[in-house]
Amino acid sequence: MVFEALDRQTLDVIASKGRLRKFKKGAQIFNHGEPGASLLIVETGIAEVSITTSLGQKSILGLVGAGDVIGDIACLDGGPRSADVIAAEPVEALEVLRGDILNILKEDGDSAIQVIIALCQKARNASEMFELKALTSGQARLASCVLRLLKDKTGDAHDDRVRVSQSWLGAYAGLTRENVNRQLKSWAKDDIARFEKGAVVVTNLRALEDIVLNDGS
Repeated sequence: MVFEALDRQTLDVIASKGRLRKFKKGAQIFNHGEPGASLLIVETGIAEVSITTSLGQKSILGLVGAGDVIGDIACLDGGPRSADVIAAEPVEALEVLRGDILNILKEDGDSAIQVIIALCQKARNASEMFELKALTSGQARLASCVLRLLKDKTGDAHDDRVRVSQSWLGAYAGLTRENVNRQLKSWAKDDIARFEKGAVVVTNLRALEDIVLNDGS
């Protein structure tokens, strides 16, 4: 997220301008296309970020949790929201208005530079998602998604568990739930990964990485 690049003092100043918002599980936090008049700093809970095509096909972009900032791009440029955000569980967040954000950045040049750097990183992350969708096999896309979720959760891909439903994982990888279920059963037989108690448990991280690297070969 863009504003996570800022130092703690600047983040505290931004947070001090916010008002607490509470969202019940399933509540719509942001709607795609609506004006980006503010951003949210998540304090508790998890939210799902997604887009839906004109044909009604939903594609999940990721999850955000405590400490993450959502709505930052639209807040910075004043454009429309680029995705839908829904509370996957009860969420509490601080809402900060666009005018307050811009005033803080105008007064602090170093923070403005850090935001520019973070925006570049966000563009790189978007490129990674395009690369993921370009993987030719469903197995490689699923492996890449599991690895990405592990990395997003821990900072590296060495934690062995990611808690998601098979339907959600399918929407994230661009696969049906049935295909996800079939692949996970195959991986379980090969002792690569398995679905257990509402989570994907990775038992052979190297094998998952090799599936992605060898896609199309």
